[in-house]
Amino acid sequence: MNVIRQSALALAALGLMSCGPLAQGGIGTQLVTAASTLAGRTPVAPPPPQVATDEQIAANPGQFVRVNFRDLGRWDTLVVAGTNGARVTWIGSANLSVTMENGIVVATRGLPRDLMGADTVQTWAAIRAGGGTAERRHDFLDNLDQISPRVLQCSIASMGPDPFERREQTYNTTRFEEKCVSEQLQFTNIYWVNRQGQIIRSLQAVSPDAGYLQIDVF
Repeated sequence: MNVIRQSALALAALGLMSCGPLAQGGIGTQLVTAASTLAGRTPVAPPPPQVATDEQIAANPGQFVRVNFRDLGRWDTLVVAGTNGARVTWIGSANLSVTMENGIVVATRGLPRDLMGADTVQTWAAIRAGGGTAERRHDFLDNLDQISPRVLQCSIASMGPDPFERREQTYNTTRFEEKCVSEQLQFTNIYWVNRQGQIIRSLQAVSPDAGYLQIDVF
């Protein structure tokens, strides 16, 4: 896990933060904290509720994800609630839901200042190509409950092989980092992609209020 520890130190050095009207929430600080947890340091959230046993998860690949809702200080096990093409909506025990497209978060419900929707097609294409640039659009609700769009310019780069262990099994993955910036917001997402081209672990920004989600796909 030395590589992941080095990643956490590098992220701390970046000092990423949101700026402008979305500055509340400390999204950059939460990225450093999340990376430290993945590096094997003391977790800040309790164990996930037992929605499914480890045996059930192992016997049903692709049917469960575990998410650390860091700003809420809790883990949860989510199950498939519905699909729409490449988009899959996962729902947990407290009706918190996350929608992902090819493993990339495109919407949430039940979190502080949810991500109402996102266009991440170019990000996925860059990951599949081994790196590149992308434009993202994120839609949030503002204080008047109106949709407030944010268009971000992103750079995606492969950081090379980065194996990790989970439940006594080693996964050989390539780590990608996506750095996104706009006038109001900037963040870095991290993706661990397996040899089949699937994102099986990630740290992804939702909003300055909701912070980062650590997502493990089983």
